[in-house]
Amino acid sequence: MEAVEFLNPTDPMPYESIGSFDRPHRITASGIWELPIGKGKRFGNNLPGIANFIAGNWQISGVVAQQSGPALGFGNRIFNGDIKDILVPSSERTAEHWLNSAGFETSTAKQLANNIRTFPLRFSGIRGDDQTRWDFSLTKSWPIRERLKMQFRAEVYNAWNNVNFNTPTTDPSSTAFGTITSTSGDARNWQVAFKFTF
Repeated sequence: MEAVEFLNPTDPMPYESIGSFDRPHRITASGIWELPIGKGKRFGNNLPGIANFIAGNWQISGVVAQQSGPALGFGNRIFNGDIKDILVPSSERTAEHWLNSAGFETSTAKQLANNIRTFPLRFSGIRGDDQTRWDFSLTKSWPIRERLKMQFRAEVYNAWNNVNFNTPTTDPSSTAFGTITSTSGDARNWQVAFKFTF
């Protein structure tokens, strides 16, 4: 919850509402696995120098994050329907049809200009798309001297190329109401790097 905005200019106190950054569910997990190959490891302990240089000291790591979508608001609107009918059922929800306009006054000419607003800033039960992301990296280190090391890293972000949608258009007077027109975050991308530490 947050209270950082006034619902009306004449209100004596800021309006307490679901925060714009509210996410009721967020799950993250990460892990690192050092491949058991090379000198001092379970496999390949007796590898010759060049083979150990190539096959030893590899690590795989990954991070997964999943969270609920943001709470949505509709501004200062005339609404005479059932709040539960605004969000399209999950089995029918698509980027082209995320919200229903049933209950909203959709005519631009009939929108309110001067009134005491009672319609909430955001609704906890009406949310944008959930966000999911999987990132992985493959790392290899080469100890050269006591303080001199070289490291290779190959990283992939959004490895499964999940599409995470932005919030839908929430202006009931817009012809695009209830549709999602953009995505959040990047498509799958790779990064490769070498690093020297000394």
